[in-house]
Amino acid sequence: MLAQAEHAAATPPPIGRLGPFTVLADGTISPAEPELAPRFGYRWRGRRIAARLLPGARIGFSVGLARVPFTAEDAAARRRLLESLPALRSALAEGWRLSLSPDHGIHLEAEAELGGAPTATRLVTAATLFVLALDPVLDLLEEEGARTA
Repeated sequence: MLAQAEHAAATPPPIGRLGPFTVLADGTISPAEPELAPRFGYRWRGRRIAARLLPGARIGFSVGLARVPFTAEDAAARRRLLESLPALRSALAEGWRLSLSPDHGIHLEAEAELGGAPTATRLVTAATLFVLALDPVLDLLEEEGARTA
């Protein structure tokens, strides 16, 4: 009982809600519904990026990068793009995972540290750093003939 009372006294009071987050008086955010991982999305260069808050002050990203053309659409671009995937995988940032779906979609999953307790500023910073690191990957895919997913 005493430990719960001390924790409650140390936790700042909530001041409102921002989407799926409860905002506390010290600026930190927490899931408004603790059983659900808060998510948000944004667009970058025509791709929808799904972001989710993970335990341990981490954020996860998921994005459909491109679509491999069918042979009937563009056989040369398809060959170039598929041949470039192994090199692309080896050039990805640590913790980034590239996959090819059965419908010829190239998909990326990544995680990043927030650098401290989650705040709106840290979420926006992490989202911005992710897309800046993603840009060269998108450039390479587009040079090889991939189309927006």
